[in-house]
Amino acid sequence: MAYEDPAHVRDNVIKVRLNDIEDELIRAAAKFNQRQPAAFVREALLDWMAKNVGQSNDHARAA
Repeated sequence: MAYEDPAHVRDNVIKVRLNDIEDELIRAAAKFNQRQPAAFVREALLDWMAKNVGQSNDHARAA
């Protein structure tokens, strides 16, 4: 499959190690939302980043 815009290719990998409980929780949430676990975690991370990254942080300024 060729992409019109090479920037859309998801070729970078970040690994996360989870314990059994964390893994079961993610897999259950992904199944409930009818997603594959990796896609579910990616979407959740991007949603979190959209809400939190770049916002002011009073704790960081106080340090």
